[in-house]
Amino acid sequence: MERDAKYVAVGAFILIAIAMAVLFVLWYTDARDGREYNLYEIYFAGSVSGLDRGSPVRYLGVDVGRVRRISIDPTDASRVLVVAEIDSRAPISSATRASLGIQGVTGLLYVNLKEQAGADKTQPLRTGEQYPVIDSVASDFDVFLASLPELMSRATSILERLGRVLSDENLAGLAGTIRDVRAATATLPQTSKDVASLVKELRSTVTEINGAAESLRAMSDEARPGVRDAVARMSEVADNLVKTSERIDAFARKSETQLGHFAEQGLFEVERLVREARSAAREFRDLSRNLQENPSQIIYEPQESGVEIRP
Repeated sequence: MERDAKYVAVGAFILIAIAMAVLFVLWYTDARDGREYNLYEIYFAGSVSGLDRGSPVRYLGVDVGRVRRISIDPTDASRVLVVAEIDSRAPISSATRASLGIQGVTGLLYVNLKEQAGADKTQPLRTGEQYPVIDSVASDFDVFLASLPELMSRATSILERLGRVLSDENLAGLAGTIRDVRAATATLPQTSKDVASLVKELRSTVTEINGAAESLRAMSDEARPGVRDAVARMSEVADNLVKTSERIDAFARKSETQLGHFAEQGLFEVERLVREARSAAREFRDLSRNLQENPSQIIYEPQESGVEIRP
């Protein structure tokens, strides 16, 4: 009997100690807080995964309460009803809006309260099932999650377009274009030298033609009338050659500042022009030299040659 009585006494002592510890914790919590709370209802559209009972409620980042209860809205299954107890001294009004925030890198959620700019604060809060209702708004995190599918779709579209642009066929074509431009650019300095040489040759030819024309003018009094027309035409040709040489000279200077455009569009035309102009210059040079050596061949008609028969 005495042994059983000892066990009963020990058990009673343990139970009393546990009860006192619980009471002390409750007293310490209430004494440390020392605040009065009001209950509010908050309705969130969509998932509140990461928000639990006891999660903090903050007003602009300052703890003002905690979540007491989380349940599905009985009137709308797409919404979640959160009952929060908030410090009575917190500035809650009809302009207050609630949103979900993330606590650091833990992924846990909390309820964040703030005043919406421009909202009317004088209106009373509407009443929910049991308590006043604080309206909720989508948080930046909610907006990000809502736009994530669209962002992924756009990223996929961009990657597909980039893949088409960087296809093997396009890359091969681009490489070929670069090779062609390099080859054309490599021949451009020589073409520029040819143009400069052509200008010098044309100027020399013009000088020779002008000299021949002066000689013809001096002999025009003894010439037949058609010679005057030939002299006028040669003077006109000389003037045209002067203008052509000036245009080619200007083109050569311009090509130095527009290397890429010239290499792509005008290189082959200029090479053909150089060949034709050189041929024309050689013909005019030969003509002028013949005129200087024997101008009478176009002034006087050549004498007819034959066999004289004496009677």
